[in-house]
Amino acid sequence: MSLSTRLFVFSSIFLVMLPVSAYYFIGRIEQTILQGQQDAQAMTAATVATVVQGYTDLFNIDEDALYVYPLKRSILIDGYASDDEDWTALKDRFVDFGDNSDVHFSLLLLDDSQYLYAYLKVQDRNIVYRNPRYMSLDSSDHIRLEYIDSKQQHRRLVLLAEGQGNVSVYEVKPDWQTWISGQHVSAVYAVWHETPDGYDVELRLPEQWLQPQRRLSISLLNVFNENERNPDTIISTQVLDSHLLNPLLLRSTDISLAIKNFGELDSQICVIDKYRRVRAVIGGSSQLPTICQATDRVNRTLVDDILKGKRLLINNPDSDSGLIIAGHPVFAENETIGAVLVSSSRQQILAKQRDTLLAIMLTSLTLFLLVIISLLLFSSRLAFRINRLKNQSTALIDDSGRFIHSVDLPDSQAGDEIGELSRSFSLLLGRLNTYTCFLETVPRMLRHEILNPVNTISMSLQNLQNTSAATQAERNIKVANDAIKQLQLIVSSLTEAANIEESLTQDVKQHIDIAALLDEYVANSQRKHVDVKLCYQGVKNNVFVLANDIRLVQLLDKLKDNAIDFSLPGTEIIFQLDVNQGQQVIIRVKNEGDIIPQQRLDTLFKGMVSYRSEKTATPHLGIGLYVACQIAGFHQGQLTIANRRDKQGVEVSLRLPEV
Repeated sequence: MSLSTRLFVFSSIFLVMLPVSAYYFIGRIEQTILQGQQDAQAMTAATVATVVQGYTDLFNIDEDALYVYPLKRSILIDGYASDDEDWTALKDRFVDFGDNSDVHFSLLLLDDSQYLYAYLKVQDRNIVYRNPRYMSLDSSDHIRLEYIDSKQQHRRLVLLAEGQGNVSVYEVKPDWQTWISGQHVSAVYAVWHETPDGYDVELRLPEQWLQPQRRLSISLLNVFNENERNPDTIISTQVLDSHLLNPLLLRSTDISLAIKNFGELDSQICVIDKYRRVRAVIGGSSQLPTICQATDRVNRTLVDDILKGKRLLINNPDSDSGLIIAGHPVFAENETIGAVLVSSSRQQILAKQRDTLLAIMLTSLTLFLLVIISLLLFSSRLAFRINRLKNQSTALIDDSGRFIHSVDLPDSQAGDEIGELSRSFSLLLGRLNTYTCFLETVPRMLRHEILNPVNTISMSLQNLQNTSAATQAERNIKVANDAIKQLQLIVSSLTEAANIEESLTQDVKQHIDIAALLDEYVANSQRKHVDVKLCYQGVKNNVFVLANDIRLVQLLDKLKDNAIDFSLPGTEIIFQLDVNQGQQVIIRVKNEGDIIPQQRLDTLFKGMVSYRSEKTATPHLGIGLYVACQIAGFHQGQLTIANRRDKQGVEVSLRLPEV
């Protein structure tokens, strides 16, 4: 496979693992979210229970209390429960009264802080309506209301009907048979409506009548038949053998105000008393399942343990509702008087989790496509650059191995790996080009240098054949020996140049005092070359470099020989040592003589390059400076040649790192 194909395949494998791993971690996240929700609900329940403990007197209501549901909107009193949403929503919350299978009633109470609403479903196959000929008010089927007013007085109301429609309301005496004033009580409005099993009565009365005790009893009286009209059955909300009226149990406004700041949109806080009756509800949504929104008593199995003083945490107790419930008991004098329930819907949490999963999947898919496109573009660009580098590298050299163009590869200025590769190729090819040029120069230089001694030897041999004089023979032999020595020098120089790099790898560098070495070298060279003026300028010691002293002397010999060859007679050759040049030591060799053109200065360190204008007895192949440059590079130094600023000669500089 190509590089781009491999990159695409392997990247795709790992990118596909991204949504798979995300799906796995979504499950872990779900558990974490649910656990966090449980902990938060448990903490909220404990906090609310602490707050509610300040309202313990509101929990002291008897078990026979009539539960009153809060009213959300106004109700039309017409005797039809199905016309009003509030009655319909609570149709399962009617409370039955009466053990008689023939006559009994169900009751549901609502309150909107202005009126108390009541709905009675009476089962009675034989309805006896009021007949005006009978003066007694208990001579027909009717409804009795008894309450305690603000003056602590018992008040009694009778609801009578002569047929379907509006109900007549009268205030009566304790015997329930005669009215007090005979005036209809218009503040109480009621409607009577027949049903297949009996009749329904829908009524309302002012809430302020029941203040402050809020006690009310509702009774149903059924007469025997239409002819006799004697009271037959009385069914009441009052407990048997009790003369106390039923207390009305409304959801506590005080408790609701106390805990309203704890309400959340997604959670419901429910406060119940020890009889499992709901006293306050905060938060929750009508669109989601709840435990207290539309009920008077919560499930016994759900709260029995809480009402025994235990904390409770239930995760999904009902597969249909899918609720998370946290409960905490409410104490008063070491007795459990109620509990706080905090519930939230798993369905809503999981819906958020599904939304999160969908968002992650869409994001992952988008990123997947973007990464795939980016990888395709990147791999295509990468393959293009590599192929371009390959094509231009191979185009530099012809079939015979010769360079046909200058070494200038693309991407050499790029800062990435391909740029580094291009620069490495350029450096490698540059060295190869230099070596190739060196090899191409060798035949021409050798032909020029070797032909001279060979011709000399040939002429000397011919002269030996043509002469018999001893002196002439000796001279010819001497000339031939000189030519042979020239050939030996040529071979020696070539051997030195060929083996210099391999020899340098075997040399050992150590700390040497370059100032002392240079001072001693100039003194020794002066004794060797008595006809030349050599001078040293600089300190005498305590300048150290890491080098091989033998190789440094070899380098100095090359520089000295060139300086002597190119100096004017009688001029001085200066060896100068400069220190305090950063972390470098600079050795300068200056001579007076002809300057060198710039185009020649750029090629002096290449092998087999020489620009001597005069022939000498010693052959010069241009290898000396090449060897010197290799030695300088071995010491991490730099060798340069330049014309002097005063244009009086040439200056060679050697820079070495100081230690």
